[in-house]
Amino acid sequence: MKNFNIAERRRLLYKRRKRRKTIINFLYFLSIILIVTTLFTLRKTDNQNNTYVNKKIASSYNNKEAITVCIDPGHGDWDTGAESTKGIFEKDIVLDISLRLGKLLEAENINVVYTRTNDSISYLGTANDSLKERIKISKIFDADLFISIHCNSNYDSTSSRGIETWYNPNMKESIEFATILQKNLTALNYSEDRGLKTYENKDDALAVLELNSATPALVELGFLSNILDERYLTSDHGKDKIAEALKNSIIEYINSI
Repeated sequence: MKNFNIAERRRLLYKRRKRRKTIINFLYFLSIILIVTTLFTLRKTDNQNNTYVNKKIASSYNNKEAITVCIDPGHGDWDTGAESTKGIFEKDIVLDISLRLGKLLEAENINVVYTRTNDSISYLGTANDSLKERIKISKIFDADLFISIHCNSNYDSTSSRGIETWYNPNMKESIEFATILQKNLTALNYSEDRGLKTYENKDDALAVLELNSATPALVELGFLSNILDERYLTSDHGKDKIAEALKNSIIEYINSI
């Protein structure tokens, strides 16, 4: 049996405690770095996806004399909207068309604001929150026109197809804007003309039409549940033609006022 050396024992315990303290301090310091890095990343991401950053203002926006159009690609993020027979979501189709439309309008020196430019929406807590924020974006940038772009679906009757445009019945300008949109979209002859649509009372009102300070209209470009409509709406040719028809409609309305 070895002799018990208390001094040596204390020295070993001290070294162990010191080593353990060094490890603990290192881990604590490392955790602080990780926390700070994570918070910085989350804040940066949040800023990038902020309601008012998740939009694009055309380079011509500083031209206060120009008309400002707020383009609203319907749905987004977890809110997929309708789904086509091939599994393509409404949110993706209308975003693509909206971005194409925006480029065409910018080329005409029209100010453009989007309610979203990608599929990440920080304000999409609920569908109601989404509608409120879309309207808020339009108001903040004092938009003159607001166009909400959507697609329809009816899987109970896949033969249903066609284009329809919604307007605010209490706003003469909205009716006129919707009429021009419906005329030019149906002139493309890719689907049926379902005509103009509206609501009879505020309980049934569409928020983006009823609560908007800009002249609003909402277009339903066709039925994703219908093979013929879907084929056109998901094709590059169809998207280009629709974007051009929407651009022409906006310019026609501007020239009429």
